[in-house]
Amino acid sequence: MKIAIIGTGNVAKNLGKALSKKHEVIFGSRNPEMAKVDINAKVTNIEDAAAQGDIIILAIPYKASDEILQKIKDKARNKVVIDVMNALDENFEWAKGFNESVAEEVAKKLENTKVVKAFNTVFAENMSKGKIGREKLTLLVAGDDEEAKRVVMDLGKEIGFIPVDVGNLKMARYLEPMALLLINLGYNKKLGTAIGIKIAGIKDEKNAI
Repeated sequence: MKIAIIGTGNVAKNLGKALSKKHEVIFGSRNPEMAKVDINAKVTNIEDAAAQGDIIILAIPYKASDEILQKIKDKARNKVVIDVMNALDENFEWAKGFNESVAEEVAKKLENTKVVKAFNTVFAENMSKGKIGREKLTLLVAGDDEEAKRVVMDLGKEIGFIPVDVGNLKMARYLEPMALLLINLGYNKKLGTAIGIKIAGIKDEKNAI
């Protein structure tokens, strides 16, 4: 598949590194001529990347989402859109209420798309392998379209995660605060980024819950 990753930060680069092993990755950047990625992938502008991708991954800061969603809304129609964002401000503080997730907001702004929440509860450093050492991490996936979720879960499994379907897109309201907790543990509590979320007792062969 062609996978468009909107953004060129640490999250985007690590996902791109993992996904480029089996798929064609295209990065979308505001300034493609200045963007630097360390894998063999095309870097173009945001609109062009979204148009080319069979799947679109939003690996961008929440504060930039309004502008970028407006740019890609026509290019994203009928496509799977993976929302990796968390509602954090520049101080890593919560920047949104709890009555609607970022993913639900994306779904409203990108009409006729299949929005799936995934990868947001994983530190960027762990996204390229889906595990820490030999221990596989759980990839929590939420969305309203079953086929779209299956596509995302398969991508997660390819990387090395154990994917788990947690339910409809409303469940992103719980996944996003989980990311804030993980960030707090990693940085404020000094546990570092070599930590992650794993649901004990779930084996690979039982990933499609």
